Amino acid sequence: MASTGHGGWNQETKSRLSEKIYVNVNDIASLTRQLIRGSKSNELLAQAAKNFAFQETAINNSSETVKRMGLITSQLLFQAEAIERSMALMDDVQDQLKTIQR
Repeated sequence: MASTGHGGWNQETKSRLSEKIYVNVNDIASLTRQLIRGSKSNELLAQAAKNFAFQETAINNSSETVKRMGLITSQLLFQAEAIERSMALMDDVQDQLKTIQR
């Protein structure tokens, strides 16, 4: 009887240990799920990727705008030089008109 009682105790201990391991594994899985939900790491990573893509687009747009501004600046400088040349010619034309009127 002693061996039967010992064998039953051993089986009961194994059964309790298996139950405890099962409960602990489930608790760890639940805790892990809660941590992942609580940290919102997936959402944060997705938002960071969107922000990075937006920044890249904004940088490209800014670069194109700077190029266009450079072109406009060149055109304005050319027009200003043309106006200066015209103004110099106007002085000559006015001098010639004064000469004619005398």
